Amino acid sequence: MNNQKGVIHLALPLVLLLAIGAGIFALFYFGVIKNPFSNLKLGQAGPKVELKEEYKNPFKKETQYVNPFGNKNPFVTNI
Repeated sequence: MNNQKGVIHLALPLVLLLAIGAGIFALFYFGVIKNPFSNLKLGQAGPKVELKEEYKNPFKKETQYVNPFGNKNPFVTNI
């Protein structure tokens, strides 16, 4: 047999992909499968988030974290 070059061997996979794509489209179109993108709201404003305009200086002694245990670790017990 001679080794002939051609593109006809690509026809069957392309026809199968086209048939599968058409089948999936038909399932979505007729409502057999619910469209997962139907709940997306494109172009609408999202929820409003209020930003704090108050800034506390982390280097001020009054606004720093106070350790309730002092300098001791409560999980270490000396026997």
